[in-house]
Amino acid sequence: MTRFLALAALGFGFDLTLLAVLDATTPLPPAATVTIAFWLTYALNFALNRTFAFHANGHGVRGQLARFAPQVLGDYVLTVVGVTALGALGLGLVPARIIAGGTNLVFNYVLYRWWTFRRRPEPPPAPAEEPALALAAADRTP
Repeated sequence: MTRFLALAALGFGFDLTLLAVLDATTPLPPAATVTIAFWLTYALNFALNRTFAFHANGHGVRGQLARFAPQVLGDYVLTVVGVTALGALGLGLVPARIIAGGTNLVFNYVLYRWWTFRRRPEPPPAPAEEPALALAAADRTP
């Protein structure tokens, strides 16, 4: 949990910085700047969480990405709707993004931990057959 929170803070700082830079230097509408910052941050976030928070880099990345896709799409929709709604209420872009991101933190941890980077239990080892008994049983067949 500690690593996840540290990486979330790092990623969110990157997201907010990128969002502020895009908002200040481009004529893009808020939904576009949120979208660009969000997707770039999530690419970084996936790689960092996969490697450092959940130590899941030894598992198949395709399955993780397949589970990650609906998670990130859900988070994206919640983020854009939240930022747009808060902006309509008069809140600035960066504060609206902070509020929207804060509301999604628990949602993301739960999904990362038990869905995206879940670990399947190791199958129990097959019982070892005793060679002497197997040979004795084979000798008794007519």
